[in-house]
Amino acid sequence: MSRIRILFEKRGFFVFVNHMDLPVVFSRAARRAGLVQEFTQGFSPHPRISLAPPLAIGVEGLAEPADFWFDEWDENSSERWSSALPDGLKILKWAEADGVSLAKLAQTALYRVRGASSQFGEREAAVLADEAGRIDALLDCRVEDGAVMLAVRDLEHCGAGLFVKALASAGIVSGWGGLRMERLAVGLWNEDKRSVVPLI
Repeated sequence: MSRIRILFEKRGFFVFVNHMDLPVVFSRAARRAGLVQEFTQGFSPHPRISLAPPLAIGVEGLAEPADFWFDEWDENSSERWSSALPDGLKILKWAEADGVSLAKLAQTALYRVRGASSQFGEREAAVLADEAGRIDALLDCRVEDGAVMLAVRDLEHCGAGLFVKALASAGIVSGWGGLRMERLAVGLWNEDKRSVVPLI
């Protein structure tokens, strides 16, 4: 049995697929690729999977971590599995994992927030920083290439929906349609480098 941690991207049509539907998509692709997953015990067994904190619908994930348990795994498994996934999902990296659970490691995230048809600057950054700071989730906020780069913790309470509401309340956007948002990384916070360290 192997516990495999992957980093995957979620783009295109799949930004509109609910987080809770991803295990089924990944498991069906694994079967098509000839991979055998380990199942949970109990009355209703299902494949053992651990995903990162949910990604809001409409937000692209560029390096989302997830753990899967397989009966067997080799160097070619990742490529076979990724090629069986539908357009919009792609496995970027993998590594064997052990020790601390993914849920305990996935503590922080880095978002890139920009306007759908305009650049974001210091005003938008101040609104987002104030909102994340209000719930003590702010780690870092800066403007880079017309977008706000926002690093936050407490991913259960601080995410895309909160950002949209704050920007809408400030009159910057009218709603989701005025934004383009990506989650660039999920992992641990490195205070020295002021960055989110991916889990692979």
